[in-house]
Amino acid sequence: MQFRTTASAGALFVMLGAATPALADLSAEDVWSSWKNMAEGYGQTVSGTERRQGDRLTIGDLILSSTLPEGGAVTAELGELVFTERDDGAVEIAMPDSFPIEIGAVGSDSETVEMGMTVAQQGLSMVATGTPDEIAYDMAAPGLRMTLDSMRVDGEPVDATMDIALEELAAAYTVARGAATGVEGTVDVAATRFVLAAEDPAQGMAFDYQGAVREIRSTVSSSVPRGMQDASLGRLLSAGLTASGRVDHQGLDYAGTIRDGGDRTEIAARFGPGSVDYDLDRGGVLYDVRSENGQVSFAGADLPLPQVEIGFDDSSFRIEMPLVETEDPTDFGLAARYTGLTVSDGIWAMFDPAGQLPRDPMTLVLDLGGKARLFRDITDPAAMAEAQAGGQPVPPGELHSLNVKDLQLSVAGADLTGSGAFTFDNADTATFDGMPKPTGSLTLRLEGGNTLLDRLVNMGLVPQDQATGLRMMLGMFARPTGAGDTLVSEITVTEDGQVLANGQRLR
Repeated sequence: MQFRTTASAGALFVMLGAATPALADLSAEDVWSSWKNMAEGYGQTVSGTERRQGDRLTIGDLILSSTLPEGGAVTAELGELVFTERDDGAVEIAMPDSFPIEIGAVGSDSETVEMGMTVAQQGLSMVATGTPDEIAYDMAAPGLRMTLDSMRVDGEPVDATMDIALEELAAAYTVARGAATGVEGTVDVAATRFVLAAEDPAQGMAFDYQGAVREIRSTVSSSVPRGMQDASLGRLLSAGLTASGRVDHQGLDYAGTIRDGGDRTEIAARFGPGSVDYDLDRGGVLYDVRSENGQVSFAGADLPLPQVEIGFDDSSFRIEMPLVETEDPTDFGLAARYTGLTVSDGIWAMFDPAGQLPRDPMTLVLDLGGKARLFRDITDPAAMAEAQAGGQPVPPGELHSLNVKDLQLSVAGADLTGSGAFTFDNADTATFDGMPKPTGSLTLRLEGGNTLLDRLVNMGLVPQDQATGLRMMLGMFARPTGAGDTLVSEITVTEDGQVLANGQRLR
């Protein structure tokens, strides 16, 4: 029996999943149909032959393929899958120990890239339980490995290496069918090790990296509307697409070399536990990355020092923003936080050999939020290109409010902090010469600023006349508190367009 249907790249692997006790007997056809239907929902083409023999359903000559948006295709030749019905109502799935994947892509500059890869998964076991409308999968493997076999760019072979190995892999997923296809589950990996390398002799460039991520745990929950396989991301979001999850790890380290002509740079990094959170729905996207105890070093003849080291205690980066057009203003946010920042003594010695500046760990914090409205789907290249055509580019949206929730910069004994909030009148672009009129205030506090400036003058880094000018400018915007070397400033923009600094009009 021959078949052909449509689905998305990687759909086969999304359906690795987790077990709950079997609620009813599953047939091999139930499980295979679920795989095919999920594939169809993701836009991939699946072809092969079906053969039933006793309690087994064998899928022979199985090929999964999909086209890429920029041109080209991805094809995986899985060969033979076997679904075996057990007496307890579960279905065992046997996959080949290895299979090839071919990728042909076209870049934005019409450059063609062809890659041949192999996926190896010896010892993999997978069991399906549940009902035809809600199937749970239990999967485990001592290892899974993906290697690059060949690579060509515009028909010319490229010397490249890619070897990614997952150790002690276990997954538990449930796939539920309805108006949307829902996937929920977890994946645990003891370690992921990688080796990446490439060389371009004509350009005299090369790089090679190797590293590992330890004790990875990933959770995922997604819902994909059925019948939307050919839709853009914006249309999928409007139809109800959701995806959220978290990845935790207990440490990451890597080392590598970059060669550019005769220059060679060595890079090494080690990070402690970290996490990545993500959330995608009609309201927008949220992406949050955190890491602890990071240390990065650089060494090379073209650097001003034999070795440069940078470290931190904690770091985080978070972005939240809408993606498609909105009728009303919606939340956005951008936050970056680095505490315990340090640089190697050699960097300090370059401009402070006498050690006049405090070398305490530094802090950098910026936490912004607010509301904005989008006029168009920024995930749609055609819509964005249309906005840029015909002369003056049209902004994709408008800013309605901006909150400076937290601002801090601590370095060399000085500490600058601040917070504030502004609203914007998009109907008034005349008061501030083309930009929406803001209303609100920003409060700033600087401790140790004059002391730092005196030290910079004594070190010869800042001329005395420039320091005098800086103090005069600070006097316009800030006032002393009477409590040591501390200055405060409140910048206010009034409803009638005035700009005030501590009550003194600047505009």
